Amino acid sequence: MASATNGAGGNTDATRYKNYLSQLERQQDAELRDEVDQHKEKISKLVNSHDDQATQMKKDYHVQISEEAETMERKLALTRERNNILITQERERGEKEAERIRTQYQQKIDNEKKVGDEQLSRMQDYYKKASEEQYRQYQKDQVRQTQKGSQS
Repeated sequence: MASATNGAGGNTDATRYKNYLSQLERQQDAELRDEVDQHKEKISKLVNSHDDQATQMKKDYHVQISEEAETMERKLALTRERNNILITQERERGEKEAERIRTQYQQKIDNEKKVGDEQLSRMQDYYKKASEEQYRQYQKDQVRQTQKGSQS
């Protein structure tokens, strides 16, 4: 009867451990989504800034004489090129950061799983040894009862 209760406790611990890992993964996924959303927002701001600059430069183009307009067109092209470089760099930094965070969280999860597996293994070993000890004691008691019955 006692070993059945201990076995149920072991299952409860394993279930708690699995629930804890699931909760940890959900939390890390949410944090990763937040990081990605922030990154997308930065990129969107850069793109909007680029568009605003381009719009302003086009307005200036129509106001200036043709020589100044040509100068502005070159500046616009340079600005676009610089902004495209900035956007590309920011996107790459964001992707690297997201990958770093994914890797970090995966390592954290793997470590938690390893620790949990080790704890579970120790508990299983403990309950197995306790069960074997109880069985040996039971056999000894049976032998004693048999010997008492034969002596009587």
